[in-house]
Amino acid sequence: MTAIVCSGMLRFAPRLAGTLLIPLVLAGSARSLGAQRLSDSTASGKITHPHPRAFVLGIVGALAGGLAGYGFGKGAGHGGGGMTFVGIAGGGLAGFFIGRQLDERRAIAYRGTPSLKIPNVGITLEGDPNVLTVRDGTAAVGGSTGVELFSAMDARLLSLGTRATGLHGIGAIDIAPRTSWLALGSRTGLYIYPPNKGPGVLVKRATVNAIAAADTRIFIATDNRVESVPVSADSERVWPSTTLSAPVRDIVLDEARAVLWASTDRDLVALRIAGDSLVVLGSVPLPGVGLRVVIGHGLAAVAMGEKGVALIDISDPQNPKSRTTWTDAHFAYDVSIDGQRLFVAAGPEGVYLVNLSGDAPKTIGLARSLGFASAIASHDGHTFILDRRTNALRRIISTY
Repeated sequence: MTAIVCSGMLRFAPRLAGTLLIPLVLAGSARSLGAQRLSDSTASGKITHPHPRAFVLGIVGALAGGLAGYGFGKGAGHGGGGMTFVGIAGGGLAGFFIGRQLDERRAIAYRGTPSLKIPNVGITLEGDPNVLTVRDGTAAVGGSTGVELFSAMDARLLSLGTRATGLHGIGAIDIAPRTSWLALGSRTGLYIYPPNKGPGVLVKRATVNAIAAADTRIFIATDNRVESVPVSADSERVWPSTTLSAPVRDIVLDEARAVLWASTDRDLVALRIAGDSLVVLGSVPLPGVGLRVVIGHGLAAVAMGEKGVALIDISDPQNPKSRTTWTDAHFAYDVSIDGQRLFVAAGPEGVYLVNLSGDAPKTIGLARSLGFASAIASHDGHTFILDRRTNALRRIISTY
């Protein structure tokens, strides 16, 4: 009985193999569903497309199946030819359908966003970095080993040393413009470090969620309060504060208009800076939790995690108005603005580039090669990315 079955399979194997390999030929001559959904539209920078996985896995499956069929045929004493054809057909077909499913998942995951290959300069970081800021040509990365400082605008990212090596749980960081005082927020409090060198001073004992530094004052967010601390502070005390209606996640300073913007679990709030006090000017509801906020050209961009990025007209701080919500990323960790471009740190997806020059934001593409982008900051024509996948700080030209 076995001989009859094998004889029949050997007789029909070539025809069966030719029929079942047709999907592989089609996959090789045309892009798979996933590749088809990646737009071929031209954008600034190089757009790349992944090889169709249906085609690649089809070939791998055919090779593996052919080898297995040959071995089985020889072991059964019937020769390897007929079973080789059957193995090629079966393995190729299985690989093709598995690859096609992966292509479809990829297309859904990236929602047809063009893939951008952006040249970058990078440097490896120590420990477990989690927060980033760039100010006056200096990039500061805070993490488990303290704060690593880099000369940000040289051809290469050059290390300037590490400060606050004994401080753990750093979650917020900023550098005062012009005066270069270093302000660090952690689970234990606010620490202020003098420019260049010297020990830091604990001036506020509380969990600090966010920091925005001015020349002479440092603003911090602790729970649902925003506090104002002088740079010259040398000890703990009670500082002037304003209490908001929800926990504050991030703050950013608009120096030109003496306005501090605070993103909370519910709203974006404008605070007028009057001496050492803060007065609420206006607010606008957010469609999600305002994890990170950045401002530029009369616009505020608020990263809201799975809710995307809220774009808000802040030309009138007393009456900010919601403009639109950008939702291409699966999760928006952080945002930055440089000119008419919005950069979105989207974690494992990479970095999205969005054009803000039109009536509505338009996605230019997604730079997956920039790694797990957890934090981002733009400064003087460059954008800096904290890549948690390779534990590196990366820099790209914002207009590349």
